[in-house]
Amino acid sequence: MTRRPVPGRRGAAFALLLCSVLLAACGGTVGDPGASAPQAPAAITIDTARGPVGLPGPATRVVSLEWVHTEELLALGVVPVGVADIRGYGEWLQAPDVAIPPGVRDVGTRNAPSLEQITALDPDLIIASEDRVGAGYEALSRIAPVLSFDYKREPQLENLEQRFRGVGTAVGRTDRAEDVLRALEARTGELRSRLAAAGREGAAYSMAQGYTSQGAPTIRLFTDRSAAAQALNAAGLRNTWTGQADAYGLTIVGVEGLTRISPQSQFLYVANPADDPFTGALAANPLYQGLPFVAENRTTGLDSGTWQFGGPSSMMFLLDQAGRAFGV
Repeated sequence: MTRRPVPGRRGAAFALLLCSVLLAACGGTVGDPGASAPQAPAAITIDTARGPVGLPGPATRVVSLEWVHTEELLALGVVPVGVADIRGYGEWLQAPDVAIPPGVRDVGTRNAPSLEQITALDPDLIIASEDRVGAGYEALSRIAPVLSFDYKREPQLENLEQRFRGVGTAVGRTDRAEDVLRALEARTGELRSRLAAAGREGAAYSMAQGYTSQGAPTIRLFTDRSAAAQALNAAGLRNTWTGQADAYGLTIVGVEGLTRISPQSQFLYVANPADDPFTGALAANPLYQGLPFVAENRTTGLDSGTWQFGGPSSMMFLLDQAGRAFGV
Protein backbone atom coordinates (compact mmCIF):
# COMPACT_ATOMS: atom_id res chain seq x y z
CA MET A 1 0.00 0.00 0.00
CA THR A 2 1.38 3.47 -0.94
CA ARG A 3 1.61 5.80 2.06
CA ARG A 4 0.99 9.52 1.66
CA PRO A 5 4.10 11.62 2.42
CA VAL A 6 4.24 13.42 5.74
CA PRO A 7 4.30 17.17 5.08
CA GLY A 8 7.29 19.20 6.26
CA ARG A 9 6.94 22.07 8.71
CA ARG A 10 5.94 24.63 6.11
CA GLY A 11 3.50 22.23 4.53
CA ALA A 12 2.04 21.33 7.92
CA ALA A 13 1.62 24.97 8.91
CA PHE A 14 -0.11 25.77 5.65
CA ALA A 15 -2.42 22.74 6.04
CA LEU A 16 -3.34 23.79 9.60
CA LEU A 17 -4.06 27.35 8.43
CA LEU A 18 -6.20 26.09 5.57
CA CYS A 19 -8.10 23.78 7.95
CA SER A 20 -8.78 26.65 10.34
CA VAL A 21 -10.07 28.84 7.55
CA LEU A 22 -12.38 26.14 6.27
CA LEU A 23 -13.76 25.42 9.75
CA ALA A 24 -14.35 29.10 10.37
CA ALA A 25 -16.14 29.43 7.06
CA CYS A 26 -18.44 26.57 8.05
CA GLY A 27 -19.02 27.95 11.52
CA GLY A 28 -16.86 25.25 13.13
CA THR A 29 -14.09 25.45 15.70
CA VAL A 30 -10.75 23.83 16.10
CA GLY A 31 -11.18 21.59 19.14
CA ASP A 32 -9.15 19.07 21.05
CA PRO A 33 -7.10 17.17 18.44
CA GLY A 34 -7.69 14.02 20.51
CA ALA A 35 -11.49 14.37 20.41
CA SER A 36 -13.48 12.11 18.11
CA ALA A 37 -16.93 12.33 16.57
CA PRO A 38 -19.75 10.54 18.40
CA GLN A 39 -19.71 6.85 17.58
CA ALA A 40 -22.77 5.04 16.30
CA PRO A 41 -24.04 2.34 18.69
CA ALA A 42 -22.35 -0.99 18.18
CA ALA A 43 -24.40 -3.74 16.64
CA ILE A 44 -25.72 -6.41 19.03
CA THR A 45 -26.43 -10.10 18.53
CA ILE A 46 -28.72 -11.99 20.91
CA ASP A 47 -29.11 -15.78 21.04
CA THR A 48 -32.77 -16.77 20.94
CA ALA A 49 -34.87 -19.89 20.51
CA ARG A 50 -34.84 -19.16 16.76
CA GLY A 51 -31.15 -18.49 16.48
CA PRO A 52 -29.13 -15.29 16.65
CA VAL A 53 -31.02 -12.01 16.20
CA GLY A 54 -29.09 -8.87 15.30
CA LEU A 55 -29.90 -5.36 16.49
CA PRO A 56 -28.24 -2.16 15.25
CA GLY A 57 -27.82 -1.01 18.86
CA PRO A 58 -29.55 -1.10 22.25
CA ALA A 59 -33.32 -1.03 21.96
CA THR A 60 -35.25 1.78 23.65
CA ARG A 61 -38.87 1.16 22.65
CA VAL A 62 -39.62 -2.39 23.71
CA VAL A 63 -42.87 -4.37 23.65
CA SER A 64 -43.05 -7.39 25.97
CA LEU A 65 -45.50 -10.18 25.22
CA GLU A 66 -44.77 -12.37 28.26
CA TRP A 67 -44.88 -11.56 31.98
CA VAL A 68 -41.41 -12.88 32.69
CA HIS A 69 -39.89 -10.58 30.08
CA THR A 70 -41.87 -7.62 31.39
CA GLU A 71 -40.43 -8.36 34.83
CA GLU A 72 -36.93 -8.67 33.37
CA LEU A 73 -37.16 -5.30 31.61
CA LEU A 74 -38.41 -3.52 34.72
CA ALA A 75 -35.67 -5.13 36.83
CA LEU A 76 -33.19 -3.73 34.32
CA GLY A 77 -34.66 -0.25 34.72
CA VAL A 78 -36.35 -0.26 31.31
CA VAL A 79 -40.06 0.59 31.11
CA PRO A 80 -41.59 -1.16 28.09
CA VAL A 81 -43.87 0.89 25.86
CA GLY A 82 -46.29 -2.03 25.55
CA VAL A 83 -47.08 -5.13 27.59
CA ALA A 84 -49.42 -8.08 27.09
CA ASP A 85 -52.05 -8.64 29.80
CA ILE A 86 -51.20 -5.90 32.29
CA ARG A 87 -54.08 -6.88 34.57
CA GLY A 88 -52.96 -10.50 34.86
CA TYR A 89 -49.39 -9.41 35.53
CA GLY A 90 -50.57 -7.25 38.41
CA GLU A 91 -52.58 -10.11 39.92
CA TRP A 92 -49.94 -12.82 39.71
CA LEU A 93 -46.60 -11.04 39.80
CA GLN A 94 -45.99 -8.69 42.72
CA ALA A 95 -42.28 -8.94 43.41
CA PRO A 96 -40.86 -5.65 44.70
CA ASP A 97 -39.69 -3.00 42.24
CA VAL A 98 -41.15 -4.58 39.10
CA ALA A 99 -44.66 -3.12 39.08
CA ILE A 100 -45.78 -1.81 35.71
CA PRO A 101 -45.96 2.00 35.92
CA PRO A 102 -48.89 4.04 34.57
CA GLY A 103 -48.79 4.92 30.91
CA VAL A 104 -47.67 1.55 29.58
CA ARG A 105 -49.98 0.37 26.78
CA ASP A 106 -51.77 -2.96 27.12
CA VAL A 107 -51.41 -4.74 23.76
CA GLY A 108 -53.84 -7.59 24.39
CA THR A 109 -53.43 -11.13 25.64
CA ARG A 110 -50.23 -13.10 25.78
CA ASN A 111 -51.63 -15.72 23.40
CA ALA A 112 -53.12 -13.24 20.92
CA PRO A 113 -51.58 -9.77 21.18
CA SER A 114 -52.87 -7.01 18.92
CA LEU A 115 -50.61 -6.43 15.94
CA GLU A 116 -52.36 -3.12 15.32
CA GLN A 117 -51.65 -1.82 18.81
CA ILE A 118 -48.05 -3.03 18.70
CA THR A 119 -47.50 -1.34 15.33
CA ALA A 120 -48.92 1.93 16.66
CA LEU A 121 -46.28 1.95 19.42
CA ASP A 122 -43.48 1.94 16.80
CA PRO A 123 -41.23 -0.40 18.84
CA ASP A 124 -37.63 -1.15 17.97
CA LEU A 125 -37.79 -4.52 19.74
CA ILE A 126 -40.41 -7.14 20.65
CA ILE A 127 -39.70 -9.81 23.26
CA ALA A 128 -41.86 -12.93 23.21
CA SER A 129 -42.18 -16.47 24.50
CA GLU A 130 -41.43 -19.21 22.00
CA ASP A 131 -44.34 -21.19 23.43
CA ARG A 132 -46.86 -18.51 22.52
CA VAL A 133 -45.48 -16.64 19.54
CA GLY A 134 -46.05 -19.51 17.09
CA ALA A 135 -47.21 -18.49 13.64
CA GLY A 136 -47.33 -14.86 14.74
CA TYR A 137 -43.54 -14.61 14.70
CA GLU A 138 -43.32 -13.54 11.06
CA ALA A 139 -46.02 -10.90 11.42
CA LEU A 140 -44.32 -9.50 14.52
CA SER A 141 -40.95 -9.52 12.75
CA ARG A 142 -42.36 -7.19 10.11
CA ILE A 143 -42.99 -4.65 12.89
CA ALA A 144 -39.65 -4.92 14.72
CA PRO A 145 -36.94 -7.48 15.52
CA VAL A 146 -38.29 -10.25 17.76
CA LEU A 147 -36.42 -11.99 20.56
CA SER A 148 -38.25 -15.24 21.22
CA PHE A 149 -37.00 -17.15 24.25
CA ASP A 150 -37.73 -20.73 25.30
CA TYR A 151 -38.59 -20.75 29.02
CA LYS A 152 -38.39 -24.55 29.15
CA ARG A 153 -34.75 -24.91 28.12
CA GLU A 154 -32.90 -26.88 30.80
CA PRO A 155 -31.48 -26.44 33.31
CA GLN A 156 -34.17 -23.85 33.84
CA LEU A 157 -32.41 -21.74 36.48
CA GLU A 158 -29.29 -21.47 34.33
CA ASN A 159 -31.52 -20.67 31.36
CA LEU A 160 -33.14 -17.91 33.44
CA GLU A 161 -29.76 -16.30 34.03
CA GLN A 162 -28.64 -16.58 30.40
CA ARG A 163 -31.95 -15.22 29.12
CA PHE A 164 -31.78 -12.29 31.54
CA ARG A 165 -28.29 -11.46 30.33
CA GLY A 166 -29.58 -11.57 26.75
CA VAL A 167 -32.37 -9.13 27.52
CA GLY A 168 -29.89 -6.91 29.36
CA THR A 169 -27.62 -6.87 26.31
CA ALA A 170 -30.54 -6.07 24.00
CA VAL A 171 -31.43 -2.93 25.97
CA GLY A 172 -27.88 -1.85 26.76
CA ARG A 173 -28.03 -2.77 30.45
CA THR A 174 -25.41 -5.48 30.76
CA ASP A 175 -23.94 -4.04 33.96
CA ARG A 176 -27.36 -3.79 35.55
CA ALA A 177 -28.10 -7.40 34.56
CA GLU A 178 -24.98 -8.59 36.37
CA ASP A 179 -25.90 -6.53 39.43
CA VAL A 180 -29.32 -8.17 39.60
CA LEU A 181 -27.89 -11.67 39.17
CA ARG A 182 -25.36 -11.00 41.93
CA ALA A 183 -28.24 -9.90 44.14
CA LEU A 184 -30.03 -13.20 43.41
CA GLU A 185 -26.87 -15.14 44.28
CA ALA A 186 -26.50 -13.16 47.50
CA ARG A 187 -30.14 -13.68 48.48
CA THR A 188 -29.73 -17.41 47.87
CA GLY A 189 -26.63 -17.53 50.09
CA GLU A 190 -28.31 -15.51 52.83
CA LEU A 191 -31.24 -17.94 53.04
CA ARG A 192 -28.88 -20.91 53.03
CA SER A 193 -26.93 -19.37 55.94
CA ARG A 194 -30.09 -18.63 57.94
CA LEU A 195 -31.38 -22.17 57.43
CA ALA A 196 -28.05 -23.61 58.53
CA ALA A 197 -27.94 -21.37 61.60
CA ALA A 198 -31.42 -22.54 62.56
CA GLY A 199 -30.53 -26.20 62.02
CA ARG A 200 -32.94 -26.40 59.09
CA GLU A 201 -30.56 -26.90 56.19
CA GLY A 202 -31.98 -29.64 53.98
CA ALA A 203 -35.52 -29.08 55.28
CA ALA A 204 -38.10 -30.91 53.20
CA TYR A 205 -40.69 -29.09 51.14
CA SER A 206 -43.13 -29.56 48.30
CA MET A 207 -44.37 -26.58 46.32
CA ALA A 208 -47.53 -26.05 44.34
CA GLN A 209 -49.59 -23.56 42.42
CA GLY A 210 -53.33 -24.10 42.72
CA TYR A 211 -56.33 -22.97 40.68
CA THR A 212 -59.72 -24.19 39.54
CA SER A 213 -60.20 -25.76 36.12
CA GLN A 214 -63.68 -26.78 34.92
CA GLY A 215 -64.92 -26.51 38.50
CA ALA A 216 -62.31 -28.88 39.94
CA PRO A 217 -59.21 -28.07 42.02
CA THR A 218 -56.09 -28.34 39.87
CA ILE A 219 -52.63 -28.38 41.39
CA ARG A 220 -49.27 -27.89 39.71
CA LEU A 221 -46.47 -29.49 41.73
CA PHE A 222 -42.93 -28.30 41.02
CA THR A 223 -40.27 -30.91 40.34
CA ASP A 224 -36.52 -30.35 40.50
CA ARG A 225 -36.57 -29.62 36.77
CA SER A 226 -38.33 -26.30 37.42
CA ALA A 227 -36.48 -23.02 37.96
CA ALA A 228 -38.49 -22.30 41.13
CA ALA A 229 -37.51 -25.59 42.79
CA GLN A 230 -33.91 -25.19 41.64
CA ALA A 231 -33.81 -21.75 43.29
CA LEU A 232 -35.06 -23.15 46.61
CA ASN A 233 -32.75 -26.16 46.40
CA ALA A 234 -29.77 -23.86 45.81
CA ALA A 235 -30.67 -22.12 49.07
CA GLY A 236 -30.40 -25.37 51.01
CA LEU A 237 -33.96 -26.72 50.96
CA ARG A 238 -34.89 -30.19 49.70
CA ASN A 239 -37.74 -30.79 47.29
CA THR A 240 -39.49 -34.08 48.06
CA TRP A 241 -41.83 -34.14 45.06
CA THR A 242 -40.53 -36.63 42.48
CA GLY A 243 -43.54 -37.01 40.21
CA GLN A 244 -43.20 -37.15 36.44
CA ALA A 245 -42.48 -33.70 35.05
CA ASP A 246 -43.88 -32.04 31.96
CA ALA A 247 -41.81 -29.73 29.77
CA TYR A 248 -42.13 -26.95 32.33
CA GLY A 249 -40.91 -29.15 35.18
CA LEU A 250 -44.40 -29.57 36.63
CA THR A 251 -46.68 -32.43 37.61
CA ILE A 252 -50.38 -31.56 37.34
CA VAL A 253 -52.52 -33.48 39.83
CA GLY A 254 -55.86 -33.44 41.58
CA VAL A 255 -56.38 -33.86 45.29
CA GLU A 256 -55.58 -37.58 45.06
CA GLY A 257 -52.11 -36.76 43.76
CA LEU A 258 -51.33 -34.84 46.93
CA THR A 259 -51.36 -38.11 48.85
CA ARG A 260 -48.00 -38.91 47.19
CA ILE A 261 -46.29 -35.94 48.84
CA SER A 262 -43.75 -36.93 51.48
CA PRO A 263 -45.37 -36.74 54.95
CA GLN A 264 -42.37 -34.77 56.27
CA SER A 265 -42.79 -31.94 53.78
CA GLN A 266 -43.62 -28.34 54.44
CA PHE A 267 -46.27 -27.70 51.79
CA LEU A 268 -45.78 -24.32 50.09
CA TYR A 269 -48.37 -23.09 47.66
CA VAL A 270 -49.40 -20.05 45.64
CA ALA A 271 -52.98 -19.31 44.64
CA ASN A 272 -55.00 -16.30 43.58
CA PRO A 273 -57.19 -15.21 46.55
CA ALA A 274 -60.20 -15.13 44.23
CA ASP A 275 -59.59 -18.75 43.21
CA ASP A 276 -57.77 -20.53 46.03
CA PRO A 277 -58.66 -24.23 46.05
CA PHE A 278 -56.69 -24.81 49.26
CA THR A 279 -58.91 -22.50 51.30
CA GLY A 280 -61.93 -23.07 49.08
CA ALA A 281 -63.04 -26.43 47.66
CA LEU A 282 -60.36 -28.44 49.48
CA ALA A 283 -61.14 -26.92 52.87
CA ALA A 284 -64.09 -29.28 53.23
CA ASN A 285 -62.46 -32.25 51.53
CA PRO A 286 -61.77 -35.06 54.05
CA LEU A 287 -58.96 -36.51 51.91
CA TYR A 288 -57.13 -33.19 51.82
CA GLN A 289 -57.75 -32.45 55.49
CA GLY A 290 -56.31 -35.85 56.41
CA LEU A 291 -52.98 -35.29 54.65
CA PRO A 292 -50.13 -35.18 57.23
CA PHE A 293 -48.90 -31.73 56.24
CA VAL A 294 -52.43 -30.35 56.50
CA ALA A 295 -53.39 -32.14 59.72
CA GLU A 296 -50.09 -31.08 61.33
CA ASN A 297 -50.38 -27.46 60.15
CA ARG A 298 -47.37 -27.58 57.80
CA THR A 299 -49.15 -25.84 54.95
CA THR A 300 -48.07 -22.32 54.03
CA GLY A 301 -49.75 -20.10 51.51
CA LEU A 302 -47.05 -17.90 49.97
CA ASP A 303 -47.82 -14.36 48.88
CA SER A 304 -50.28 -14.65 45.99
CA GLY A 305 -47.99 -12.40 43.92
CA THR A 306 -45.14 -14.91 44.04
CA TRP A 307 -44.78 -15.78 40.36
CA GLN A 308 -43.01 -19.12 40.24
CA PHE A 309 -42.35 -18.79 36.51
CA GLY A 310 -40.64 -15.39 36.68
CA GLY A 311 -37.16 -13.96 36.40
CA PRO A 312 -34.56 -13.00 39.01
CA SER A 313 -36.86 -10.62 40.90
CA SER A 314 -39.54 -13.29 41.25
CA MET A 315 -36.97 -15.86 42.36
CA MET A 316 -35.72 -13.48 45.07
CA PHE A 317 -39.29 -12.89 46.20
CA LEU A 318 -39.83 -16.66 46.32
CA LEU A 319 -36.70 -17.10 48.44
CA ASP A 320 -37.97 -14.46 50.87
CA GLN A 321 -41.36 -16.18 51.10
CA ALA A 322 -39.75 -19.58 51.69
CA GLY A 323 -37.60 -18.13 54.46
CA ARG A 324 -40.70 -16.87 56.26
CA ALA A 325 -42.41 -20.24 55.77
CA PHE A 326 -39.50 -21.96 57.52
CA GLY A 327 -39.24 -19.31 60.20
CA VAL A 328 -35.76 -18.04 59.35
